[in-house]
Parts: sequence; C-alpha cells; structure tokens
Amino acid sequence: MGKVLGLALPCSSTMRTQLVHVIMPAVDIVHQNHMKRVEDIVRAASTNRGVNLAVDGRYDSPGFCATNCTVTFVDIETNYVLSVVNMEKNERGIDGASCKMEKEGVRRGLDGLIAKQFKINSICTDNDAKISKMMREDFKSIAHYLDFWHIVKLIKKALRELGKLKKCPNINYWRQHLINHAYHVHKMKDRKKGLQYWNSSLAHVTGRHKDFHKVHFIKEIRRCLHEKLPCSRENEIDRHSEEFGLLKDVILKPTFAAGFLRASTKKNTSPCESFNSLINLYAPKRIASTPHVYREKIKLVVLHSNTISAVDQVGLREEKSSYVTRVRGRDTLAVKRKKTPVDHYWRREVWDEVAGVIRERKDVAFLERNNIPDSNRYVAALAEEMEEEEPEKRRDGEEGEDSDVSVELGGGYEEEVDSDSNPHMYPIQPNDGNDSGPGEEDQEKEAKALEMEEEEEPSESEWAKSEEDEEVKTTGRGSKGRGRGRGGRGTTAKRRRVERNSMEREEEEEAEEEEQPKKRRARRQREYLRESGESEEEPVKRTKK
Repeated sequence: MGKVLGLALPCSSTMRTQLVHVIMPAVDIVHQNHMKRVEDIVRAASTNRGVNLAVDGRYDSPGFCATNCTVTFVDIETNYVLSVVNMEKNERGIDGASCKMEKEGVRRGLDGLIAKQFKINSICTDNDAKISKMMREDFKSIAHYLDFWHIVKLIKKALRELGKLKKCPNINYWRQHLINHAYHVHKMKDRKKGLQYWNSSLAHVTGRHKDFHKVHFIKEIRRCLHEKLPCSRENEIDRHSEEFGLLKDVILKPTFAAGFLRASTKKNTSPCESFNSLINLYAPKRIASTPHVYREKIKLVVLHSNTISAVDQVGLREEKSSYVTRVRGRDTLAVKRKKTPVDHYWRREVWDEVAGVIRERKDVAFLERNNIPDSNRYVAALAEEMEEEEPEKRRDGEEGEDSDVSVELGGGYEEEVDSDSNPHMYPIQPNDGNDSGPGEEDQEKEAKALEMEEEEEPSESEWAKSEEDEEVKTTGRGSKGRGRGRGGRGTTAKRRRVERNSMEREEEEEAEEEEQPKKRRARRQREYLRESGESEEEPVKRTKK
C-alpha cells in the first residue's frame, strides 16, 4: 500500500522492534505509576475490616486449549482493578493443564496483596470447586462468597433443555418466572428461609399456594408471599406426571442449594465480567498472542478500565440513552446504556514516556560504544572490588584484630608479654684460653650442618629422576606413556611436548625476523654492485684483507 501511494512506511520488523524496545517500556512505566496511585486510593477507601474483592479468571481461547489466563482482582467499593495476574500454561505448577491456571492465579494474587500489607476481608468468585477448596484450606481468615449469577446460570441451562422435550410442554411457560423468583428470594438475608421459598416454587407450579406443612420438602413456611391469584388451571403441572419429576430434580439440585447458601446478597463478580468484556477490545480470543505481548495488552486494559471507574466515581459521566436488546444465543433481554465518552489521559502519558525511553536507549548505546560502564555495572564492579579487598585487610591486621607479630609475642596490641612480666638478665662469664667461646662453637655447628646438606644434596640425574617419580605419581605413568584422551595417562608429557614445540617455533620466528634486515642489506648491496659494474667477490676480498 505504501509503494502504491508513494509513502515510505516502516516494515513489519521495524514496527515490531519499536513496539518491543520503545512502546512497551513506556507502557510499563505509566502502568507502574498508575497502580501505585490506585493502591493508595483503595487503602484510603477501605474500612477497618479490610478490602472486599471480586475475583474472576478469563482465558484467551474459547476452547479447551487456552495458553494464557488473566485473573482479575477488583475492589468492590471503588470498582478499581487492584491487581491482575497473568498465567501461562507452561509455567511451573501448571504443567500444561490450562484448568489449573485460574486457581494458581488466585493464589498468587492473594499472596501478592497480602505481601503489600493489604487486609482482605472477603472475596467473591464463581462456583469453582478448586478455588473453594483452596480458600477453605489455605486462606481460612478470608471469607469466601459465591456469585449468584454463576449459580442460577446452571438452572437456566437445565430448564432450557427441559423445554425442548415433548413430554415437558409447560416448562417454557414457567422458565422465566422461576428465574425471577430465584433472584427475588436471593435478596433475603436469611439464606435458609430463602432456600425454602425457592423450594416452594414446586408447589406453586402445581396450583398449591398454602398449607406447605403438608409438603415434605418445604419447611418453616406456610404459604406463598404473593396475593390471591385468579382461578386458572392453565399451564399447571400435574405433580404425578413425569414433567413434574424432571422439574423437581432441577429445583432441588444439591449443588444449587449449597451454592445458594454461600452466595452473597451484596457482592458479585459483575465488575470482573465488565473488565473481561473490555479485554476483547485489546486482546480478542480469536487472535493469538505471545505471553509477553499478552501481558502488555492487559496493562492497557487496566489503564482503560480504571480511568472509566475514576470518572464514574466523580460523577462526570452522564447517560445519553438506553435500550433493551435480546442477547445473542440466549433467551434473555439486556439493557444497554450509552454514556458520554471519557478522556483517556494515560495515552498522552505513554507518548510522553516514549521520548524518555528513546533518550535512555541512546545513552546506553553511547556507553556501550565507548566501553563506559553504566551506573548498575559500575556499582556491581565496586562491590566486587570491595569484596576482594576485605580479605587482604583482614590478613594485614585491621583495627580490633591481632596481627601476626602480636600473635607471635603472645598477645594483642597494648598487652603484656612474658618478657615484660618476668624480665631476666643472663650474666656474661669470661672464658679461659683453652676453652672455645660460644661463638666458635656456633661456627663449628654451622660448618657441620653445611657439610651434611652438601652430602644430602642430590645430583642433576637424581633431580631429574625425582621429577619423573612425581610425574608418575600425578599422571599414573611416566613421560613415555601414551595419552588416552583428556585427563588420561601421558597427558602431561604430551602437553610439555606441545609447549616445547611452540617455544621452538617462536624462537625460529624471532630468528627469521632478525635475519630479514641482513638479507635486505645484502640484496641492496648486490643491486648497487650490478649498477656500478663491480663483481660481488671483490668487496668480500677487501673485507678479508
């Protein structure tokens, strides 16, 4: 396209290089500064009990072969993304199983927030058994709630499948009513009583609205909460029919009952779901990315999401319009709201940081080109030099330590030695003429010692023999043995021969260098004689005379 228009556009490799070495470092700087501000805001807004978080994971593939997983931690009070953990399938502890990424991401995220001195009161997640077990065993001090939308979603799916059967003609009529009733009883603080009202929906679809004490699966309640309904037997389900039995299995499902009791009335994972939908703008599931590029895209999503949350808290966004639409692939309606656009100032901050990154790259290139160490390498070199000097100072005798001289004298500095505490003077006695003095005796002893050393001193042949013996001890064989590879027998002799040959070669090269000026001088002399007409023998005879 650039060639057709006559424009000098950069190629793909140049763009990739600029992204990796210029744009991504600038994004890292802006993201790091932004997260510090977010952490300060969340700490200031949190109560004494701690922070309440919504946690959810998002995979980068719609199938079962995901490579990356993003686990998001959103503060429910401020709606800020407090932390994001990006997991890769090939990391240690996951071992290629993509289903383990979300659980490990939740663990790492909680450990990271606790390390930053965040007090976590509770978290709200989807109905994942692996996460529930981990929270029950490893994070007992943190309350774990479930998101009710993920729980009732299974009921929706089961009722939709029943409505497709010919033997269940009335399920499609009651399906949306049952879902609305589930959300209504979910608002009750008394979870056990709310669960009984959910079970009472089985009696309601059969036309029974009171005297629930006669129904064995309904306890603690007597009648329905609604007012008297008109008498109409249309779409009622016979409690002795097969349709009622299938509906009863769905309504009284044990997993739904357990999830209903653990679901929170005020906490949900909707902020995380909004964040996951925003990821599709930067990292769609249909487009694969490397882990490094995927992490950088998620940082852009964090900046985008937190900017919108900040403007919503201040109240600067106004709703322009709203409309109801049917969700594609589902039998539900959704309300879409359009608000005023947001000024994403972080994009300008990234471009401002790009100039600084370019200057830093030029400085690093200049230092490398001129062999000048940068600050980090200079500090490391100084540390190594100081470590090397410390043992030498200790050997020389630092302050507070005893030197070699003080140890020999029997103490440290300013300490008394034996000669100071018990001085003794030996008198000098005169010698007779016949007796030899102490000086003569010492001279005789030294002479005898020298004679003994001369007798014990080996000859040159003995020295050579001793060297061969040492070689045999070290190598296992004499210098005449054959070398058998690296570290085998005869390697020292072979090494010595190689060294001797190299030394001889060096001597020959030096001799040739010394002879070259003589040869040049002789060649010039012959040329001069040819030009003058004299023979080469005459100057030789002159030199002999």
